[in-house]
Amino acid sequence: MTNKVLFLSHEASRTGAPIMLLNVQRWLRRNDSVSFRTVIASPGELSSEFAMLGKVDSVEPGDVLYRAMRRFDLHHALQSSHLARLQENLSNERFDLVYVNSVASGRLLERLPIGDCEVLCHVHELAGAIRSVGLTNLAALERRRPRYIAVSDAVRDCLIGDFDIAPHRIEVVDPFIPELEDASTDAEEARLRLAHELDISPDVSIVCGCGSIEARKGTDLFIEVARQVAGGVGGRNVQFVWVGGAPDKVRTMRRRLRSEAPAAQVRFVGRKADVDTYFAASDVFLLTSREEAFGLVVLEAARRNTPTICFDASDAARRFVEPDAGFSVAEFDVGEMSRKVIEFLSSPSLREQMGRAAKRKFETRHTPRQGARAIASLIQDAMRRKSGAAPSQEFN
Repeated sequence: MTNKVLFLSHEASRTGAPIMLLNVQRWLRRNDSVSFRTVIASPGELSSEFAMLGKVDSVEPGDVLYRAMRRFDLHHALQSSHLARLQENLSNERFDLVYVNSVASGRLLERLPIGDCEVLCHVHELAGAIRSVGLTNLAALERRRPRYIAVSDAVRDCLIGDFDIAPHRIEVVDPFIPELEDASTDAEEARLRLAHELDISPDVSIVCGCGSIEARKGTDLFIEVARQVAGGVGGRNVQFVWVGGAPDKVRTMRRRLRSEAPAAQVRFVGRKADVDTYFAASDVFLLTSREEAFGLVVLEAARRNTPTICFDASDAARRFVEPDAGFSVAEFDVGEMSRKVIEFLSSPSLREQMGRAAKRKFETRHTPRQGARAIASLIQDAMRRKSGAAPSQEFN
């Protein structure tokens, strides 16, 4: 009989944890016989992509009527009836494993009828993010005594040191993204596309940032680096481009930049389905996060031969870039990060050398051949533990 997994995700936004789950499910659909279903807390732009792989439900309705009623705080009855139907539907199925795709998704365990299933949680958060989403999520998980998949050693150390999770319950699996199936778009073509979209010269140097717009991601530090680089490149035209962020926050940043120098040097372009063009066109990728478990964006940049500059607080990113695939800057030193940007922009040969090294690291450590196989093995082992069978070696 085919084993069945219930995946739980706190959202379906085009951000790290949901993208990682999508990558896992795509690999399972191609390579494994496991059947699965996905429940998302609320619908998002990746919902349709999840639906291409299996049945998808959401705890919160996604229709226009519900959204309109919620705006006026009239949605509670509709929400309750929707959840009751979902609970009844799920109670008619038997799952061998519940795969919780983030600590933020832990609250879903309390709202859905999952019985005594084995639980596996993929942790993408460090301590600040875990506390930010609410410790009740971690408490809901701990009541099930799950095994954890940590995306980096830093996450593993956080679970042990900050939250007293036993080391034997945690496995570290490096994050991964798929290799490009069609790499026909080269850097030059990407630069021409971006130049047209942003109405800039194709000769402009591009420094890219990517992620949600918030203090944890260091969006303010990105702007400060842009300001310092603008004063230190001797008239060279450099564009700093930030991809991602909720629409209201993008609008706020644009208003702020209109009143601040160097407004012409920084662009907030919002969420993009085709982020790859930005990485391919960029000379440098900046990871300005104050706290980062790993950052799939570093891998997306590396896949396109683009080196990264990060702060050493992003320990996993630091380990990836050092010593030859970019630079790590200590103690949120914006001045030093700015100098490293200028060093890259002034030396195409250094940029190309480190970009090639970054791509080699991606290809040898962070593709589905490594990460997805390891996660598939942990899924199989979790289901075997529940059944009392010996752990599988199938994917090792």
